[in-house]
Amino acid sequence: MGIVHLRRPGHLSALDFRLGAAPPPVGEHPSPKLATHSAFEAEDGSVSTGTWEASPGTFARAIVDAEFSHFISGHATFVTAAGDTFDFRGGDAAYFPPNTKGVWTIHETLRKTYCIWR
Repeated sequence: MGIVHLRRPGHLSALDFRLGAAPPPVGEHPSPKLATHSAFEAEDGSVSTGTWEASPGTFARAIVDAEFSHFISGHATFVTAAGDTFDFRGGDAAYFPPNTKGVWTIHETLRKTYCIWR
């Protein structure tokens, strides 16, 4: 694997994204629309990277692998299963250890780049 260059992820248009399945609702909250622009996926599925976007709504975190994210724009809150609350805005970055579970609330359309290790 060589260098993976995510070119101007903040400037991708809606047409550049692949819409994913809607996550199951959490309580009475609306589910967001989730979309991904993949930049790289290892043949064995061990590593993937790209740009991800979610519209406002609430959902349980589905990825339980290790993940590093850089938030480009938007605003969201993540509450871990243990009750810890993290507020993310454009410009922030975070590492999610394997098996991090919790609930996302997207307040303003959120866009991030990600790298996931399986």
